[in-house]
Amino acid sequence: MNQVLITDTPPSRFVRIGDKDYLWFSGTDYLGMAYDAAYLKIISDGLPVLGTHFGSSRNNTLQISAYSRAEQSLATFAGAEDALLVSSGMLAGHLIRTSLPDILAALNPGFQISQIEAPGLHPALRRGTPVNSAWETWAEATARSIRSAAADVFYILYSDAIGSPKPVSFPFGRFAGLDNMLLVVDDSHAIGVAGHSGSGSLGKLTESGILNILAVSSLNKALGIPGGAILGSRLLLDGFRKTATYSGASPFPPVFAHALACMAGDGLYAGIHEKLMQNTRRFFQKLDCKERFDYLPDYPVLTTTDAGLAGSLMEKGILCSSFPYPAADDLPLTRLVITSVHTDEDIDRLAGACNRYYAS
Repeated sequence: MNQVLITDTPPSRFVRIGDKDYLWFSGTDYLGMAYDAAYLKIISDGLPVLGTHFGSSRNNTLQISAYSRAEQSLATFAGAEDALLVSSGMLAGHLIRTSLPDILAALNPGFQISQIEAPGLHPALRRGTPVNSAWETWAEATARSIRSAAADVFYILYSDAIGSPKPVSFPFGRFAGLDNMLLVVDDSHAIGVAGHSGSGSLGKLTESGILNILAVSSLNKALGIPGGAILGSRLLLDGFRKTATYSGASPFPPVFAHALACMAGDGLYAGIHEKLMQNTRRFFQKLDCKERFDYLPDYPVLTTTDAGLAGSLMEKGILCSSFPYPAADDLPLTRLVITSVHTDEDIDRLAGACNRYYAS
């Protein structure tokens, strides 16, 4: 179905194309923040106090408390020691790749810093040619090399926490117990979606024995915040706060920092995440053709390269994304996404349409 469709407003449950409404089952607004009533009220109440933007450096003489409150709330929500907010996930990735090696070298004088990229790494963190290898094969060889490395070498490993656009999980346990490496994960498709109450990947990675972890994330997916974050040790994050890139970049509007502090700190994200899990489990219970999709248990994304499914669903008033990603010459991928705003009837309608398509 690879075509461009234009709408006047961002979708929620429905998206309007021309004079027709379609059920929308795609995108990355997993928790339905675009039109969530509690979230909208927090923003509307905060706008008269906090304004539309803060045109200054976070390191300026005058600082807005909403940002530090949001960082504290996000760190607690994700199970991190500290959080650093920036204007986008891409900037967070750029900040890590340009500054982290120097920060680590300053903290570990005499050490050689070696950087390794995993297969399938998101462009926010990738700098080299994409690694053409199965992730498990790469991980086994990389863990073996790190275990046998010289004592003065420290490794930075970059990987997605959950693969995208195809949902893929990775066995990070191979790197358990290694104190001569730092794992940097892109958590953009995990925070708000995976982990306990949507807390993301840090808890599971810590439980699997990974000793040193940084998470980088776009917040403009499940959490609905137009910004990005780095989560991890306060010592490392304070290093980023001293960089020229951080000091020279404007932050996202303070009203969204206020909203993030409220949504994460008051347990609102966690409550909406429970509804997301209920919807996801209902869909998998109703779907008779799971083998036709790439998916993960309890994760609200399914993909297929079946070129006909998206068109069939559209004929039935259901719209999903189907386009080449990430490069224009990649194979078109159809992506179904369950969100917290879908009703039981919506879920059953999508499952029934998929079942009928593959039964015909």
